[in-house]
Amino acid sequence: MSTFEAVPALSKRVRPAAAIGFGLVHLAALGVVAVGFSWKGVLLCLASYYLRMFAITAGFHRYFAHRTYKLGRVSQFLLAFLGQTSAQKGVLWWAAHHRHHHRWSDTPQDIHSPRRRGFWWSHMGWILSPDYEETNFKAIPDLVKFPELVWLNDNMYLATMLYGLGMWLAFGWTGLFWGYFLSTVLLWHGTFSINSVMHVFGRKVFETTDTSRNSFVMALVTMGEGWHNNHHYYQSSASQGFRWWQVDPSHYLIWAGEKVGIVRERRRVPARLRVPGAPAAERIRVARERLDELTRSAVAAVEAAGDRWAERVDALAVRWVALKGEARLRGNQAFLELETSRNRAAERLIALQADYSAAAGRRAEELRDEVDAARAQFAEAMERLVAFAESLGAADPSPA
Repeated sequence: MSTFEAVPALSKRVRPAAAIGFGLVHLAALGVVAVGFSWKGVLLCLASYYLRMFAITAGFHRYFAHRTYKLGRVSQFLLAFLGQTSAQKGVLWWAAHHRHHHRWSDTPQDIHSPRRRGFWWSHMGWILSPDYEETNFKAIPDLVKFPELVWLNDNMYLATMLYGLGMWLAFGWTGLFWGYFLSTVLLWHGTFSINSVMHVFGRKVFETTDTSRNSFVMALVTMGEGWHNNHHYYQSSASQGFRWWQVDPSHYLIWAGEKVGIVRERRRVPARLRVPGAPAAERIRVARERLDELTRSAVAAVEAAGDRWAERVDALAVRWVALKGEARLRGNQAFLELETSRNRAAERLIALQADYSAAAGRRAEELRDEVDAARAQFAEAMERLVAFAESLGAADPSPA
């Protein structure tokens, strides 16, 4: 298969070799037991974890996937290299999949939605699947123009192997097992939790079409990525913490990089999302916009249908005027019944149009179908009357 978008929506296969490798790294992390506890090991683990978490959150996510700020070409490559030391595949693979996630979040096309696929599949099953191994270069045309990034993506495990080797050479077995293996396992699950935990647990502040949530605790674990509902609501900001108390260490470092000239054109959170009460006000604004949108679409649809209906009824009315007098002279019970049916249809149509004019939003959209049905009923009654009058004239034409 050429891209992950071609994979059937319910595909949930796991490649055995990938699962074995994933398990072996977890087993290797238990090597800290053999090495023994030390504060040096703990500090190495934490430093290695947060260094590479920054490369994932500020690099893979906010820079490569969302382009929320700009870097020079050398800085861009170094950030991508550091990100790939996390052993989360290639930078282009990561960015392409993440863009796909935002496009289809929590729909059947979302390959790691806990709502659609289950918690553990969204947490780690999908990344072990053979169906999602290829990089969809069509999703990242802005990145594939850099050959060094394509090369790095093609050699996706080179950076992590060099990093592990460097930790061993610099800090011995403590560096390898505490600073690399245990840190990598923790980093995996910290990152994966954004796909799984943050679509199940936490607080939903903004109304979005997905199940994204906010969590202060997860923001600490992931250097700011825990404000996931914020991010899904407004993806273009380099910051995911919209309020002053929403800690976002990744953004603090991006801001610092801007101050020293490494980062350029950092995209900010709109002021309307930073003020107290913004979530409630934003929900009201979104609701009003949606209401206006529904009203406009309903009115436009009714007006378009009304134009077509008016042309049809006008033609029938002209014909009816020509036949009506003679039909009344030759009137019988069938004519009276048809005339009564037409009058009822006209009365219902007038009442519905009055209701529609006073309605808005969803109510207007619901009334639109009723108005269309009433118009069709009225036009049908007119057609039956005209046909009846014409049949009378054909059966017994008036004398010249």
